[in-house]
Amino acid sequence: MTSWTDLIGPAVVAERDGVPVIGSLIAGRGVAAEHELDPRISPATGTVLFHGGDKGEGGVEDALATARAAFDDGPWGRATGRDRGRVLARTAMLLEQRAERFAEMLVLETGKPIREARGEVAATVNAFEYFAGLARDLNGRTLRDISPDLFAFTVREPAGVAGLIIPWNFPLAILGQKLPPALAAGCTVVVKPSPLTPLSTLAVAALLSEAGLDPGVMSVVVADGAAGAALVAHPDSDVISFTGSTGTGRRIAAAAGSQRLKRVAMEAGGKTPVIVTRNADLDEAVEGLLFASFFNQGQVCVAGSRILADARIAEELTSRMAARASTMRLGDPYDAATEMGPLVSAAHYEGVLAGVGKAVSQGATLVSGGAPAEVAGTAAAPFLSPTVLWSEEDTNHGVREELFGPVVVVQPYEDVVDVARRANRSSFGLAASVWTTDLDEALDLTFALRTGTVWVNGSTDAFPELPLGGRRDSGYAAEFGREGLEFFTELKTVQMRRAAAPAWYAR
Repeated sequence: MTSWTDLIGPAVVAERDGVPVIGSLIAGRGVAAEHELDPRISPATGTVLFHGGDKGEGGVEDALATARAAFDDGPWGRATGRDRGRVLARTAMLLEQRAERFAEMLVLETGKPIREARGEVAATVNAFEYFAGLARDLNGRTLRDISPDLFAFTVREPAGVAGLIIPWNFPLAILGQKLPPALAAGCTVVVKPSPLTPLSTLAVAALLSEAGLDPGVMSVVVADGAAGAALVAHPDSDVISFTGSTGTGRRIAAAAGSQRLKRVAMEAGGKTPVIVTRNADLDEAVEGLLFASFFNQGQVCVAGSRILADARIAEELTSRMAARASTMRLGDPYDAATEMGPLVSAAHYEGVLAGVGKAVSQGATLVSGGAPAEVAGTAAAPFLSPTVLWSEEDTNHGVREELFGPVVVVQPYEDVVDVARRANRSSFGLAASVWTTDLDEALDLTFALRTGTVWVNGSTDAFPELPLGGRRDSGYAAEFGREGLEFFTELKTVQMRRAAAPAWYAR
């Protein structure tokens, strides 16, 4: 474990009792909080990680003014795609060179196991590399056959100032979904990370500066929810990209139209249905479902937290999952052998535990786990034992609601046609997973499920080439892929005539 303060540069504004005090980063300089949040306790060490973060709007006004000036008068939005791509490519290279230090910092601020943190860094490098290339390929269309004397074309222009709101569960990877395409498109940005996990964002801002990005192009506001609301409603933000809970998403959608209409890309909550048919390879399914359920301590919007299993195999699947879950290694997140680390905070832990209790009170059977876990040899905390529930009722709290922790509920089904209907009755529509060795069954279920992503014999994978997006209460618009880049652009149509033409009604 190494120090992280040099990774975030000027965002360290002071020191208090040997602990760094961090501020927002505006125009390349650190700005201390006016009304400081409570100290952040690292789930990985149990000690104070940093002071800082603002209880108020935390410099949103200054950050947006900086971004607006940089967009209206600066060179970034007018630069060639090649020049923007070079900055992103250099950032990817710098991040890869410092990958281990970034992974260690991720463990400190999230508590996730080091091997998962390393994967998150690698995914973010991949995202920067992908959008570095795509920056050079942002094109419109040409149309010549509309009228003999008319030549028309479309162009994609940067949308302006982008507000990016990042959650705490994957603070680096989700930044990688939003920031590289926004910059590749030519936008200037104001990023509001979770005040629990701002270090990753501040460190990426420092890398971008080193790679040649003008300081005014990216600001980072380290503050509580009031800052997010101000960022969304302010007239100087042009587009918003948000990842977080459905409840917060609803408020953002309303606020985005309060002053003037602005587009929002929203990835909200999820409750991924996982359908395991009688034709599934159970050995592969059990290991795959354990990963889908307990990866990042289940703090994943696409976690496979609801398993619908054919009644002929459901009990065997449940007992095998419970047995394997009971052997999962909970421990020091810096130990490469650790399979599960602590939850992100004590408050979140209490919420997940309460959710398990509510599911059981409504009739779910607690098969395994569901209790605090005491883990020797580490100060990391709080740990919740991996939890397997059984419920035959679709109305159960554990079935309907996103608990966002290491909790999975198994349900039996009788009919493969009806199971897709049951899955689709959820208010969420982010992702689904199908486990079967029958190709026809896989295709039938894939097309029947109304979600933004369907995995077959897999789960949770994301690649920058492929768009991600949800339906219903899971949000709308896409991140990643060409679609993710085009979100940060505005489409302009140009009509050019060889000579003046009579009005349309006189032709």
